[in-house]
Amino acid sequence: MNFIDIAILLILAITILGGLYRGFINTALNVCATALSIFFGRVMIPIVSTLVKGNADLFSMLLYYTEGSEYVAITDVELTRAPISSISSEQLQVVLQNADMPIPMNRCVLRNIASEAFSKSGVTTLGDYFNQTIVCVVINILALMLLFTILRLLFGFLIRGVEYGRGGFPVLSRGDGIIGAGVGLIHGVLMVFVIFLAAPVMLTVLPKLYEFLSESFFGEFFYKANFLLSIIPCT
Repeated sequence: MNFIDIAILLILAITILGGLYRGFINTALNVCATALSIFFGRVMIPIVSTLVKGNADLFSMLLYYTEGSEYVAITDVELTRAPISSISSEQLQVVLQNADMPIPMNRCVLRNIASEAFSKSGVTTLGDYFNQTIVCVVINILALMLLFTILRLLFGFLIRGVEYGRGGFPVLSRGDGIIGAGVGLIHGVLMVFVIFLAAPVMLTVLPKLYEFLSESFFGEFFYKANFLLSIIPCT
């Protein structure tokens, strides 16, 4: 058990104890607040990502640090300059297999190339498609995490305000704390999935971090099974 496992277990323990102390209704409201923050954050991603892409200096910096064309160069440097129209599906599969990119980069590269998503921007080469796709996914992940944080704080203040105004939430007659602890565990799992949205960003910049992540049972699970990564836009 490494640091990542300990940190995850600590987060889950805190949310379970929080549910035990606060009870079912308060904890359930917090789960709803977290879920709504994810939902509305996903809806608002294009707003933030457009602002980032509109800032030439910031976009160039992110493009420099993510540099997706290096994944193509692992197979063949010449392929980075090849038009996507000249790349067969077999060649692309070999490139993706050799690249071993973080989740969900593979899916997004395939989707963007198939739809020629960046053709209107004059992007035509395989290397540039990897560049553009990866930087867009990184921006979208960071946008979702930022929006989630802001929205979750706002929902949290709202719940606290309602609780204060009511003088506390009702308590179930039996097993309120135990049920609250169970809901708290669900909340904790959801929060860990949100935190692990950062994993692909970190692995894109520092691929060697995967060696540390792979040593963690819980860390690798929350990374590979992270359903939130499937809702990240590819452009």
